[in-house]
Formats: sequence, C-alpha cells, structure tokens
Amino acid sequence: MEDFNESEINNLETLVSELSAKLADNYFHFIHLLGTITETTEKFYDGGHSRFVSDKSSLIAEQLGMNEVDVMEVKVAGLLHDIGKLGFQDTLLFKFPSEMTQQEYLNYTKHTEFGYNILMQSKLFKNVAEIVYQHHEKLDGSGFPKHLTKDNIHPAAKIIVVVDYYHNQISKIKRLRTESNNGITNAHAYIEGSKDRFAATMNYIHKKKNILFEQKVVEIFTEIIETERQTMGSKTVVKLPVNVIEPGMIFAEDYYTNYGMLIAAKGERITTESYRALRRCMENGEMPSKILVIK
Repeated sequence: MEDFNESEINNLETLVSELSAKLADNYFHFIHLLGTITETTEKFYDGGHSRFVSDKSSLIAEQLGMNEVDVMEVKVAGLLHDIGKLGFQDTLLFKFPSEMTQQEYLNYTKHTEFGYNILMQSKLFKNVAEIVYQHHEKLDGSGFPKHLTKDNIHPAAKIIVVVDYYHNQISKIKRLRTESNNGITNAHAYIEGSKDRFAATMNYIHKKKNILFEQKVVEIFTEIIETERQTMGSKTVVKLPVNVIEPGMIFAEDYYTNYGMLIAAKGERITTESYRALRRCMENGEMPSKILVIK
C-alpha cells in the first residue's frame, strides 16, 4: 500500500477535524435538548433550577482544580440531575422531602435511579449517569439511593448535592412559577427580601459540613454565592431592547415561549449563547423586544 503524500495527509486531518467538530456540536445539541426536557419538571422554582445547579457546580469544580473533562461532566450532570423526575405529578414536585408522606418520599427517592437508567442508554453519558445516580448521597450515609459515605461518593456528586440543596431552599415555591414572575424592580430589595432565607440555608449548610457536605465544596460555594449577592445588591434593574443586551448582564425575570418553554431564567447570567437564543426568540415573536435585566 502506497504511503500518503503530504496533501492527502492534510486532507485527512481536515476531515477528522471537521468530523470531530460535528460530533461535538451534535453532542452539545443533544445535551441542550435533554436539559430543555428536564426543565419541564421545574414548574415550582423561581428561576431555572437545573441551569443554576449546572453553572455553580461547574464553577466549584474549576476552583477545586478538576480538569476540563471532569468540569464538563459536572456541568452536564448538574443540568440533567433531575431528569429522573420526568412524569412526576405536580403534587409531588412542589413539596420538600420533609412535607412528603412515607410513600411519596419513597417515590421521590427513585428519581436518581430513573435518571441513571435514562442516561445509561448512551455510552456518552456513562460517567454523567453515575454522578446523577449519586447526587443525593451524603457523607454520613444518610443520603440515597445507596447510602454511600465519604470517599465512596463521586467527587462531582459531592458538589451537586450542596448546590442543589441551596437552590431548593432559596428558590422552590408553592405555586406555579409562571404566576410569580413579577420581575425584580430593585436589586437591593431582592437581596433584602431573600436575606432571612439565605441566612438560614447557609447556616444549615455550614452546620452540616463534614457531616453531610464536603467542607471544601461548602467553602468555595459560600465564596461564590456571597460574592454574587454582594455584586447584585449594588446593581440596577433596567428594561432594555434585546438588541442592546450584553453578555454578563443578569436576567431580572423569567421569560417563556408561547408554548411554555423557559427561554431565560431569573438570576441567570447572560452568555453569548443565551444572547443568541434571545435574539432568535425575539425575531420569531416568542418574547418581547425589551426585557428586564440587572446591570
């Protein structure tokens, strides 16, 4: 067999590069699709729950020194950690575990196994599936589904359990989220209005570090969230045309398509990708031409 000449090698390298890019693009589109499906379980949250868990968990992973692949797996697992709740009734979704009957709690604990089984349908999600399976495990073995302890728990699951608990306590509401979207009219007032809930939640997380939660994860998350709240408290809320919105601004309201799909979640930082999605939705008449943002 003849050796490849330089031109043929260059062509092969270009082809491999193009195929790799296309595969990566398809992978991320698939993740986005699954994330959108998962968001249908978030009717009773003020803001996007899975998006918050994904964003903050990946920030913690970065600060813990995880490599790029592991950080990406944390990000994806955070986005899909509640995919096993698909099909759960609203009467279960709006409750905290402490409010559930024994049977309801038993049904609720199955969502980690359901999520694992869904994601294991693809070899691409093998590691993510394991993280999702363990994301309610606690250091002392009081979590579920396997009552794992300490070093037996996946490092990524130790991150997600903290962020998930925090956002559940801060943002879970007793009514449909679409009925609560009054918008943030004053960033300082928003911080003040959630101050007691925030303090109670953070006090519990710190009280339970090294018991339920990994100490280093708690410390890093505390720094991230306190810095974010301090920064937000000094900002202003304005209504701006979508075409002048800039990445780095924060959504001050939830925005949905006409058929109820969440486009933008209150409190979520605007990225280049989410800005492009905003423009597309506005051009298609799926959202107003001006939106409330914190800047």
